[in-house]
Amino acid sequence: MGRKPLSVKTLLIESAKILEEAGLPDPKLEIPKSPEHGEVSCTSAFELAKKLNKSPMDVALDVASNVKEIIERKRGLIKSVEVVKPGFINFYVDWPSYAVKIIEDVLSSAEAYGSSDMGKGRRILIEHTSVNPNKALHVGHARNVCLGSALARLYKFAGFDVLVANYIDDSGSQMADIILGIKYLGYPMEPPEGMRFDEYCGDKVYVEVNRLLEQKPELSEKKRLLIKEIEDRLSDSFALSREIALRVLKEQLKTCWRLGASYDILNRESDVVAFGLWEEVFSKLKKKNACYLATSGPKAGCWMLDLSGHKTLSKEGDEVLVKSDGTTTYVARDIAYAAWKLGIVERDFKYKLFGKNKDQSDILITDINGDIDFKVKDVDMTIAVVDVRQRRPQEIVKYALGLIGADPSKYVHFAYEVVSLSAKEAERMGLNVNGAEFVHMKGREGIYVKVDSVIDSIKNKIIFETAQRHPDWSPQKVESVAENVAIGALVYALVKGDADKIIVFDREEALKIEGDTGPYLQYSYARACRILEKSPIKQGEVKRRETLEKQEITLLREISLFPLVIEESVKLMLLKKLANYAYNLASTFNNFYESCPVLTDNEEIMKFRLALTRAYLITMGNCLRILGIPIVEEM
Repeated sequence: MGRKPLSVKTLLIESAKILEEAGLPDPKLEIPKSPEHGEVSCTSAFELAKKLNKSPMDVALDVASNVKEIIERKRGLIKSVEVVKPGFINFYVDWPSYAVKIIEDVLSSAEAYGSSDMGKGRRILIEHTSVNPNKALHVGHARNVCLGSALARLYKFAGFDVLVANYIDDSGSQMADIILGIKYLGYPMEPPEGMRFDEYCGDKVYVEVNRLLEQKPELSEKKRLLIKEIEDRLSDSFALSREIALRVLKEQLKTCWRLGASYDILNRESDVVAFGLWEEVFSKLKKKNACYLATSGPKAGCWMLDLSGHKTLSKEGDEVLVKSDGTTTYVARDIAYAAWKLGIVERDFKYKLFGKNKDQSDILITDINGDIDFKVKDVDMTIAVVDVRQRRPQEIVKYALGLIGADPSKYVHFAYEVVSLSAKEAERMGLNVNGAEFVHMKGREGIYVKVDSVIDSIKNKIIFETAQRHPDWSPQKVESVAENVAIGALVYALVKGDADKIIVFDREEALKIEGDTGPYLQYSYARACRILEKSPIKQGEVKRRETLEKQEITLLREISLFPLVIEESVKLMLLKKLANYAYNLASTFNNFYESCPVLTDNEEIMKFRLALTRAYLITMGNCLRILGIPIVEEM
């Protein structure tokens, strides 16, 4: 049994039944953008007109003549129909009845309002974060964390069984930089007093070692040998790499948890090789004649993936999977990991308990000596949240999956654009921008802004302002509210835009807490909480009101659309749609609040508006939770 249809879906079902009874099978329905065109519009007349060799207007008028009699007889939520040029059939509702229906649906569903069972029986694995464990997270990484976390919450809300993975890139070049610094260049294992280990590795060791590599080319050979040693589990370099990666990861996750992320499994890249996943996939590729050993040229001795069968990837040549020294490339490991995610390899990881998420759910991490079996079975789709600069490697992974028998359509690359620094932000860091509007972040050169420093800078400003506005608040309360508002500001800034558009970060812009921002959404929620707090009456039955103000209807309409917004956001994998909806909802509520006093002398009106305010709170609360914006009841 599915869930009962809510508000606008009830309207769509009622409209469809009326049209079918009027002789129009499988009617094409949509929600008009403007309320002037009703609450539901039918566009079937345009398609039928071609078949009947009539004008869309004539077809629409014929259908509408039958519809009017059915509406009169049924006396449901729909009260009238109108045909509009060039052939739209628009339905209008009985708002007094529909208003009660909307509010009752929301109040009875509470935090489940807008959720669905559209994903019932379907499992999705979402991989996000996946930062090299050699540095603290900067705001570019934060965009990945926020987008991935929001996607996971969105799919869960839509009834999918969601598994969240974080791929720990503890192999390869960037880890070798840190090992080189600590093992051979005299950098101590412990960071300076007051500095986190992830900051120390990224801000100091990683940046300075890369400068030394440029100045002393002879270090490159030592680094190349380290990359090979890191793959040898019996070497001291591997042991050191594993210790450093684990310490950095623990610090990184503190930042991720601060951003509202949670994980089910942490898959270490080095374990892809250790557990034999790459060996099995490599064998499959060989059997399919999908790879070959290069015997001449600059790639002699390398195992290459044959890309000649791909129209675009082939233009840049075949891809190295195994280097001439026997080490695997990150693309090779990515292919093996993706094959594991889709369940087309026999080999599997073992795990041990890593720790707990904020909600106290378990986090497992791959470990060669682990005693926990965790099977990823029957995944319908895997989503890799990876920035656009990895588009080619991701396409190679997808192509390789098809070569060894997987369904490539099940592997989805959720690409997002990078976060750059505004000219002003770059200048604050002492960089010469030479007239550029923005500067791309470069970890090797230390050109980036760390997530925690951004949140803290916003938080400190809010602490100062909040303490002035609320001298009666305890320091703990001020600190808690400021933390949540600061996180809301950053998270919303990173998820509200088109994922495929570059975000230009500026500290001063991020500090603003007005306009289309996370704090604006939080403030509208807190304002609604204050209304209910001041209410002299408790929640009661929602009673029909024959006359409704325009602002009340506008807010009711916006609330009613939430279930459809969730469905469309899932189908299109578009978080921007939900973020835009949240902003429109907040703006609509604020217009309602300014025009329609809730706490009035008229008890009937007050009860209705209090119920409407509660419905708004539930809907906005659900939006905020999915987007990852902390709920604040007082600001």
